[in-house]
Amino acid sequence: MATRVEIVAYDPNWPQRYREIAQDLRRILDALVIAVDHIGSTAVPGMAAKAVIDIDVTLRGLPDIAAASALLVAAGYQARGNRYDDDVWAFMLQGVESKRRVYLCPPDNETHRRRLVFRDHLRSHADTALAYAALKARLAEAYRYDGDRYTAEKTRFINAIVDREDRMTGDRSAMVQATVTCEIRYRLKPGRLAEFEAYAQTWMTLIERHGGTHHGYFVPREKPEGVGASFPGVGEDGAGDIAVALFTFADEAAYLRYRSDVAADPDGMAANALYADDPPFVSYERVFLQPLARRR
Repeated sequence: MATRVEIVAYDPNWPQRYREIAQDLRRILDALVIAVDHIGSTAVPGMAAKAVIDIDVTLRGLPDIAAASALLVAAGYQARGNRYDDDVWAFMLQGVESKRRVYLCPPDNETHRRRLVFRDHLRSHADTALAYAALKARLAEAYRYDGDRYTAEKTRFINAIVDREDRMTGDRSAMVQATVTCEIRYRLKPGRLAEFEAYAQTWMTLIERHGGTHHGYFVPREKPEGVGASFPGVGEDGAGDIAVALFTFADEAAYLRYRSDVAADPDGMAANALYADDPPFVSYERVFLQPLARRR
């Protein structure tokens, strides 16, 4: 039987309906659930869509699919099978105020990841969202009674956006991983803070002059009133005589050039000579840091 494609205007009640459905799914599936995510066009503010709330449910593991499927069927959902050949199992619940389509996914599922990438892109790129809405309107007119063709045609657009996002994320990740970030932690001598601040101003200038990005020197301050340990029973306050410098170079070669060039810079030599015998700090510790790439 042909599936009719019907696009309706955005309904501002969709987010609340999603939240209600998500709560119900957590009740039905209980401990099997890791995460529940609103996906598809109804998850994008202002986007016209088919009046179906699409939801991905991430389970603890692939073996939980069978048990979760049985629970959904018992709750009135109709099983639609593994439609993506990626261990993503679809279920539909109709005859209710908020028609919904639920997908059971194992952890780290690629189909689920790509859906979130596309959703988040549309939420943050109004131009792409407008283009996608226009495409859906054209396809809905052209394939009004062919839902499979409608889906296949818009999938090309989706894949192009997600693939571009993945390339950009990979490029950003490679760039970030190549950077050299250095933290220097100083233990200050009593009564020498003003001298340390003068020392810091000199080195901020030198680092910027020789290709680095200086994020700043941070000196001790009084703890705000009412602030305890970060996590009661776990953390504790550190010493009040610590100052920190944080700076970054584009890569290891840039950092090594800085070390070589600043040693020959008259201002660098003067700064080193000024505090060679009696620096305003007891000691310092240098640590090289690498950022963690954010997981989607």
